[in-house]
Amino acid sequence: MAEISPPIRLNPAPVQALWTIVVAVLLGWASGARRPAIRRCAASVVAALLGTITARASEVCQFAGTTDYSGRIGVTSNVNERVTDGTTTVDVIVHFMATPWPFVHIRYLMQEISTWKSDQLQSVAANSRYLVDGHIVRQTWDLFDRSTDGLEAYRLQGKTLDDLRRKYPAFVRHWEPANFGQSWIQDYRLAGAERRPDLDLAASSVGPDLRSPLALAFYWSRRIPRSGQAATVFLPGFKKDKRLDLTIGAAEPSRDGQQVWQTSIRYPALSLAHASTATAWISTDRHLLQLAGSVQSGSYTGDGVVRLEGCDGTAESPNDAGG
Repeated sequence: MAEISPPIRLNPAPVQALWTIVVAVLLGWASGARRPAIRRCAASVVAALLGTITARASEVCQFAGTTDYSGRIGVTSNVNERVTDGTTTVDVIVHFMATPWPFVHIRYLMQEISTWKSDQLQSVAANSRYLVDGHIVRQTWDLFDRSTDGLEAYRLQGKTLDDLRRKYPAFVRHWEPANFGQSWIQDYRLAGAERRPDLDLAASSVGPDLRSPLALAFYWSRRIPRSGQAATVFLPGFKKDKRLDLTIGAAEPSRDGQQVWQTSIRYPALSLAHASTATAWISTDRHLLQLAGSVQSGSYTGDGVVRLEGCDGTAESPNDAGG
């Protein structure tokens, strides 16, 4: 069995470095107009996101990890597969905390809820929150609905609680960071989120290998065929450079059935102009054991790692890749 590397102490890096490290580990692997009412077609997406009660398979996994500046990452992944229509929902929640300067504490909270049918991405709902010393800096809720034109985007955000209350009164209860991770899709539909064509992903970019970042990291990485694969990662909420093309290959020969995958990441928009890497360890029973990211930039370097702490249930199907 391949040895799992220990956490690495890092060289000092700015706040941006902390964010790019998290992206390399979690996301890059493999983050005034009138608002029209959300279109009726999005109601079907909401139903798919909510309708996981009749799941035939359900799995909840917990991960924990570290980065520089005493950075800590906690991840919960929840995979549900429904009998009624074969829809798989992958819900990943990330808590990241770090201290980039003495007495300055930052928190990134990220949630990605993606739905899949016949291994094809149908929708992505994403909530990201950024806090400094407990003060809210930015909170955004996005929904991307697949249509014949690609992935159509909707966004809901407010600069302050009063701003959110004025624009989206039906959504006010989700403002407090303490409510992060609670169900919000149904209230999102009722609130009337803003249609955002500038965030759309064109149909020409929506191929069969399209993956959302957190689902790729914590679900699809377990189903990579032994020959490796190419993947296109959709970056929800980006106004340009909305996709990242990856080639995922074996980092070393398989040992006792365990796979180690690695990909190289170059993405100038996240200051990843130099070749950074992300590596995933997959167990013999097809569980994600560890994700590690190494960030290389002209002004800083850094590493981060998250490890599996445990899983309840199962989300593997008979069609899982492995040969």
